[in-house]
Amino acid sequence: MPYGRSNPRRGELSEYENSMECDAKRMEGVIRELERTGDYTVDEIMSRYRSVMTGNSVGVYAEMLARGLERSGHERTASAYRSAAKRLIGFNGGRDLQLEHITAGLVGDFQQSLKAEEKSMNTISFYMRTLRAIYNKAVVDGRIPRRMDSPFAGVYTGVSPTRKLALTPDELARLSEFDPTVAATAKGPQLPGHLHKALTLFLFCYHARGMCFVDMANLKKSDLRGDTIRYRRRKTGQFIEIKVLPTMRRIIDHFAPQTAGSDYLFPIITDQHKNARQQYESGLRMQNEQLKKIATLTGIEKRLSTHCARHSWATVARNEGLPLAVISEGLGHANQKTTEIYLASLGRSVLDHASRVVSEAINRERKPRKNSGYGGYGALPAYRDYAFRYGMR
Repeated sequence: MPYGRSNPRRGELSEYENSMECDAKRMEGVIRELERTGDYTVDEIMSRYRSVMTGNSVGVYAEMLARGLERSGHERTASAYRSAAKRLIGFNGGRDLQLEHITAGLVGDFQQSLKAEEKSMNTISFYMRTLRAIYNKAVVDGRIPRRMDSPFAGVYTGVSPTRKLALTPDELARLSEFDPTVAATAKGPQLPGHLHKALTLFLFCYHARGMCFVDMANLKKSDLRGDTIRYRRRKTGQFIEIKVLPTMRRIIDHFAPQTAGSDYLFPIITDQHKNARQQYESGLRMQNEQLKKIATLTGIEKRLSTHCARHSWATVARNEGLPLAVISEGLGHANQKTTEIYLASLGRSVLDHASRVVSEAINRERKPRKNSGYGGYGALPAYRDYAFRYGMR
């Protein structure tokens, strides 16, 4: 049975009575407002009351917040608000519910239903933290009264360590054997045609210094100038420059016929008349679904996803002996103070070299290298200078 006025939970009568009191006060307010205008009917009272109640529903309020967030450029948070509200409404039998009906009992049962669906604790925490943010904003806005105890006090809102997502060089090499952009693979193993696009996009993200899928999806042709891609990270706004390696160029050329009439470099956001964000989210879902199938077909016993490309680049870079500061800079981690101190004026040649080292790691035999005394990075004079200057060894 859906939660709401018709479903008070045992042990929560005081909350239910509080909800009824709120409803009664709203009704009184509607009647007082109509009295100022003169005569009114019962139908007019109910119509006005329904209008007030609808505006105080979880779905309507979350959508109002989401639109405001979109106007201020916070599209990811807007999407999170919509997603969490939709999930709670689905748990409520598909019926929207009033903000004041968010009780500790409802939230606890919602959490248990997510556990029953075998959702990860981080996924559960995402929904709880997002719903808590919506609820707290409603309290601040005066839409619901402040309670002594938060309905979210007893649920999990932390972040658990995630499983390692990185692929090994051998696993990356195995995927590369199926790369449809390499002519030689025509005589080798093949994946079903509908998986080619997902694999090729994944390999591009890896070779492009672990580029995030959202950044790749939004790359414009104007971002590619000669042998350099210049773009701003969607998450941080940081400006990134990447040298286009031969593997990356081959993939770009592979998709060129599919993007002939588009401003975008890759065929993910394809319809200029539709919402770009929705096309990206649809593309992301499809990409992850396809990557799971690819992992099964190629014998990779890991959960392959778009995040794996980024984690894999960083892990291979570390295993190749690249310093953490260079890896952080290569990934575009703007908030690492150590990186800012050590690499404030590090030339792009260092990062380009890092890209080549990591990219080539999956295309050659892994042989022990002589320790150069600079973390395996002795081929870079520019880096040696920084190593001595800042004590980076």
